[in-house]
Amino acid sequence: MKNIMEMRPNEVKDNIKNGNLTICVVGLGWMGLPTACLFADAGGKVIGVDVNEYVVEQINKGKSHIQEPKIKDLVKRLVRSKKLIATSDIKEAATKSDVFVIIVPTKIDYRKTPDYSAVEKVSKGIGTSMNRSCLIIFESTAAPGVTENIVKETLERVSGFKASKDFGLAYSPIRATAGTVLENLQNYPRVVAGIDKKSLELASAVLSMIVKERMVKVRDIKTAETTKLFENVYRDVNIALANELAMFCEKAGINYMDARNAANTQPYSNLHVPSIGVGGHCIPVNPYFLIDEAEAVRAKVRLVESARMINDKMPSHTVKLITKALRERRKTLLRAKIAVLGISYKPNVKEAKYSPVIEVVKKLLRKGSRVIIYDPYFSAQEIKEMGFQGADSLKEAIEKIDCVLIAVGHERFRNLKLNDLTRYSKSPIAIVDGSHLFSFKDKDKTKVIYREIGCGIVD
Repeated sequence: MKNIMEMRPNEVKDNIKNGNLTICVVGLGWMGLPTACLFADAGGKVIGVDVNEYVVEQINKGKSHIQEPKIKDLVKRLVRSKKLIATSDIKEAATKSDVFVIIVPTKIDYRKTPDYSAVEKVSKGIGTSMNRSCLIIFESTAAPGVTENIVKETLERVSGFKASKDFGLAYSPIRATAGTVLENLQNYPRVVAGIDKKSLELASAVLSMIVKERMVKVRDIKTAETTKLFENVYRDVNIALANELAMFCEKAGINYMDARNAANTQPYSNLHVPSIGVGGHCIPVNPYFLIDEAEAVRAKVRLVESARMINDKMPSHTVKLITKALRERRKTLLRAKIAVLGISYKPNVKEAKYSPVIEVVKKLLRKGSRVIIYDPYFSAQEIKEMGFQGADSLKEAIEKIDCVLIAVGHERFRNLKLNDLTRYSKSPIAIVDGSHLFSFKDKDKTKVIYREIGCGIVD
């Protein structure tokens, strides 16, 4: 059989469908495992690689370590049919693979500086044992230049091969969010770029096996890298605008949600809902990749920097709202018992990484508050393993508390009535609504001291 770089796009598709090409997905996290499952489900022979031995062990038992819809059944079926296997040995996997899809974490350190160490480590591992004429598709979010300056250069240095001549290289950023990953991967248009025309066409053919929507082929890899950063910066800036306007409304005696809803009847206005902060793997992190690159090329991205500052300060603002609400009860944060509803970084997802709730809780604990967290997606033991006190039921969380912070707008919280929160507590109870589940108009003044992000009306 011809190697993949000698094939035409239609041949690539046929050989994946028939199980003749082996695809190695490196990084089996929230995006990597669903990607591996989709390729295996399309007929491909898939080797998943992850440094976490527990993750590898669970997958090989047919179990998913992420709580993502439909993934559990997919993993079980694909492992049982031997279309998907997992390993921690990247060098062995590299000797057997025709295509590599790299989806490893790109992070920032304590100084907000990009950390691409995982990308470099994986590139070294692949380069040690990769076969000539394989295809590499890098999918992690990164600043413009990372694919060529880190991935390409590391592969070439370690393997002795040259990109374009000896192997293909492409970049295609992931477009998906926790809770809807499979749906997003299949149904969003996919941006893709290659080191050369051949790499672009073959990477597009490979990705078309799992993407139902069109391929958006851009002129070069730097453009594709920048596209993903722009997408997340756009969201971050719009969230920051909502948060800043909400804080203005609090000072001006205006209800932000009333003003927002009226403003959004204008077709070109799409003001977001303010919140206690921005969480997740991407939005709190990716803008710093752009900020760092802007400094390197001596450009200014002041709006991006300001948006990050605003969103990063929302946990502190939330603590201030809690402080004000408790003050009306003639209490301080010191020794106040506060129930926090939700610890996920977004509604209806079991994932707390980069959750702004964690920052709020840490600030409250430093002020001497007693904090108990209830999240229907996490057990009390799981919350304890994060370093906090957890509850296994709403009743347990809110019994005899001084304040409730509604931190995450889980659907399971949306049916709550104010009476559900006041039933087991001292009266009046302070409620800080960071998810806009209730209306200040509906509060019972004899039972509730109510604060809401963006609500400047306190009557």
